[in-house]
Amino acid sequence: MYTWSQNLVALIQWFAPANFIMTFDESCDSMENIIQKDGNTGNVKGLIFPNRIIVTANHQIYADWIYIWCIAYLAKAHGVLKIILKSSLKNLPRKLAMDKENIISNLERSKKGNQSLWLVLFPEGTVVSPSTRKRSKSFAELNDMKDNKYTLLPRSTGLRLCTTTLADSIDYIYDFTIGYSGINANDIPEQVYTIQSVFFFNFFPKQVHVYVRRFKVNSIPIENETEFNNWNLERWKEKDELMDHFYKKGKFPNNSSSSDTDRVIDIPIQLNNSLLDLAQIWVFIVPYLLVLKKLLFFKDVSA
Repeated sequence: MYTWSQNLVALIQWFAPANFIMTFDESCDSMENIIQKDGNTGNVKGLIFPNRIIVTANHQIYADWIYIWCIAYLAKAHGVLKIILKSSLKNLPRKLAMDKENIISNLERSKKGNQSLWLVLFPEGTVVSPSTRKRSKSFAELNDMKDNKYTLLPRSTGLRLCTTTLADSIDYIYDFTIGYSGINANDIPEQVYTIQSVFFFNFFPKQVHVYVRRFKVNSIPIENETEFNNWNLERWKEKDELMDHFYKKGKFPNNSSSSDTDRVIDIPIQLNNSLLDLAQIWVFIVPYLLVLKKLLFFKDVSA
């Protein structure tokens, strides 16, 4: 998993180079406990997160999970990241009885020996699109709620199940609000940056903005389904407001009132360039190069 995920970072670095612009809310730790700096240059070279966390994020484009994996790489957590994608979420709660035991079993197993874990969920269940925007609006009207503008109304069942199961082994839920340079307020993000455009057609975001918040698990009403659902909806309302600020200003707010006057970092998405990292990448890629060489040779002979 470590080597495979390093390849994701390499793909971004070589084919879709971008920088993270990360803003850490004051709910997070002091900046000196969040970032690692290079002793020679003073540049940020890594991030510090707890060993076991749940990560939630808005779902703008299908490549979101790749960029989150790159954040995990900066925190040296790329080998312990697990993602619950929409194929799993869409079955909850409709098939909760069937999936619940399997999900709980996997999460309980992760607690043995206090294994490191980044569990990533997209509570919206899918990316924003004309059809999902319509469904979100219909759901809001049916439940006498106000729909969000830039995000979809989130689902709570899967997140609550994971949080209650892991509550005795994690302290925080970290929430990432993601915005991409080059996308305007009225755009459908996935129609701007597709997987194909990012990796094959040289059209990709040059900056990936991430606003990071954290919530202490013991302060979240996980025992009550209705209260948890309301808590989750309120967080997504705040997330929508963050996206509104991003589209108007081109960045997320930096409202620090503490001694950490600047809680924003700019860090390129790239491998650490250690010999070990590069060697592992080539060990993974070489077999595919050999196959490609054989295919090209066969084509030349056939011609």
